[in-house]
Parts: sequence; structure tokens; C-alpha cells
Amino acid sequence: MKIGIITLSKGENYGGMLQNFAVMKAYNNLGHEAVTIHDSTTRGIRITHDRQSTASKLRPSYILAVVKVRLKTKYHIKNQRDRLIPSIIRKRKNTRIYADAKAKRTAAFKTFYDYHIAHTDFDINNDAIPEEKLRDFDFFSVGSDQVWNPTYPSTSGVKFLSFAESFKKISFAPSFGISELPPYTKSHYTKWLSDFPMLSVREQRGAQIIKELTGKEAQVICDPTLTVTKEQWTEIESNPDFSTDKPYALTYFLGNESNRYRRYIEKVAKEKGLDIINLFDLREHKYYSAGPAEFIYLIHHADAIFTDSFHAAVFSIIFKRDFVVFDRIEDGQTMGSRLKTLLQTYNLEDRMYAKMCTHTFTPADFSETDNIIKSEREKALDFIRRSIVHNLNIK
Repeated sequence: MKIGIITLSKGENYGGMLQNFAVMKAYNNLGHEAVTIHDSTTRGIRITHDRQSTASKLRPSYILAVVKVRLKTKYHIKNQRDRLIPSIIRKRKNTRIYADAKAKRTAAFKTFYDYHIAHTDFDINNDAIPEEKLRDFDFFSVGSDQVWNPTYPSTSGVKFLSFAESFKKISFAPSFGISELPPYTKSHYTKWLSDFPMLSVREQRGAQIIKELTGKEAQVICDPTLTVTKEQWTEIESNPDFSTDKPYALTYFLGNESNRYRRYIEKVAKEKGLDIINLFDLREHKYYSAGPAEFIYLIHHADAIFTDSFHAAVFSIIFKRDFVVFDRIEDGQTMGSRLKTLLQTYNLEDRMYAKMCTHTFTPADFSETDNIIKSEREKALDFIRRSIVHNLNIK
């Protein structure tokens, strides 16, 4: 069967790129031909809803919010310890260095995508559905990652496969990313979700949302990255140019790394005699340019990992590396539901910062993880098998 994958593709996010690879690999391992179709939608449900009138855009609160976002973006203000004036000075001093690091990062992601992920030579978006080209596909698969997160500007009906007939739709561990949906999304989501013959999600809260909206039961399955074996991941990892023989702690924060978090990380690193590699910090430009293959290597060989990233936690579990997970807040909502499900599944709830910060840093207990991964992997692949059979029967 030829299966078209709709997910978060082409972006410069390690988890997003690697889950895309894993979805493709999972379908290939089941004997199917899987190809990614890039969704280039930019004006999804959130953008449409948030469209402001000219009068509302003149409000001081709106202007202040826009200015803050633009300043943060322009001067790379990301963490609590970043201050505006030092950030402006730092950017002006390092403009060329930062530009070079960004270019190298972009090139590394593009190389990984082109080399490791089969993809079409056309895009799809909510304004342009290439129907003739889509006829070549037997099924379409959405997921994994936060494809159903309504706060993302790319989230539209395309991410719910609204362009396809019902019997062609498969959901592969998609995530809403947040615990509560904004009211304006609910009628759309109810309609889109109701058209799936079978549904799976990545976390318990996602299954509850689907039940609340549609009355349907959704199966909670593991993220596709866990269906790929440790050995298969090791095959595509790459030693970065800056790698060191010294023991190191790896930090990877997508959200705000607060001063409290930083003090804790530095304290643990000092106690354990570890260098610190801050992977997603442009100020440390030699690390910033690492690509997805280097990301796998860095987690595989780290002595401790500190992160608010779901996929960094996943790879820490796969490679059995000691790690601490921090909650992340975006648009005023916690992003922790999927991390909570992940840690509960693998009996690693004690790796949350809220628990770890109250006592001495201790090694993680991975004694049960291999058996759990094997079991969860089979559940996920079994769901895909059953979805395909069920869809063929209702065709």
C-alpha cells in the first residue's frame, strides 16, 4: 500500500524531524511504501480566528504584545536570564557568526530530510489540494507530534486529512499538545475527528478530548520514535564536529529555561563533574548548528540530560541516559500532558524536575524499560495493522 504521511515536516525541530523518519520507518517495516507530503499551510484555524480589525490592532495591549514578540525574535531573547540591552549588544557583535550558525543548522536539517525521509515533489495546504496527485495514495496517515495543536499557525483541516475519504484516514499517535482546546476550535475539531474510522493519540488527555468532542474511543499508543529500535537509531547517528571525550550534561529547552532551572542544572553538573552543552542556544553557536543525526548522538552519549522536550525525553529512555524533565508553558497552557503520559508508561515519573529538585540527583531506573518499549511498540504497530484492515473492509 502507498501511504501519504501528513505531519510536522521540514521544520528545524529535532523531535519533529525524527518522528517523521520514524513514521515512515514504521510503515516500511510493515511492508508499505510511505511518503511524506509536506503541509505548507500557514494560515490555519488560529490565524483565521485571531484576525484582528484595524481598531483592535491600535489597542496598547495588542501593540505591546506584538513589540515583545518581535524583540524576542530579533534579538534571540529566549530564557529568563536574557535581558534586552545585553541581547542587542550581543547580536550586533555576533551578527555574522549567528547567521553562519543558522545557515549551517538549516543545511543540516535539509540534508537529513532529503537523505533519510522519502517525500513527494509537491506540497499540500488548505488553499491548494492537488487532487490528481493524491489519487496515487491508498491511505493517508496523520501524526505523530503536535499536529492537532490549535496554537500552531499551520493547524487546519489538512492535519485532520479533511481532503481524503473517510476510509483512507489513519491516525498515528497524533497529539493535541495542550490540555484544553480553545472554544473556537471545538466545532471544527468535532467534525474533523468524527470522520476517522479509528483513532489513536499519543497521550491520555488526547483520548479524553476526543471522547468529550465525539463520544469516540481513541487508543493511546506510543510515539513512532519508540517503534524504531535503538540499533536502528544508532545506525543514523552522527558524531558532531564539536564532540568531546569529556563527560557532559546536555540541555535542550524549547521553552523558557528559567533561572531556577539553570541553577539546578549547574549544581548537578558541578557535583557530577560534567561540562554543559546547551544545544538550542544561539549564543553557543557551535552547538546550535547540530542537525538531527548529531542530536541522536549527543543524547546517546550524554551523562545527564535536562530538557522540556518530549522527544529528548523519549531518546533518553531509548538510550537509557539519566535525564530530568521540566514543564513547558506556551500561550499560557502547560505542555506537560504528553510528558506525564510518557513517564507514567515507563515508570519514570520521578524524573520530573518537581520531584528531582527535592533531593540529590539519582540515576534513573531503566530496569523495566526494554520490556515496556517492546510491548508498546507492538501495540502501536498492531493499531496500524488493524486500521488498514478495518479501512479496507469499509471501503
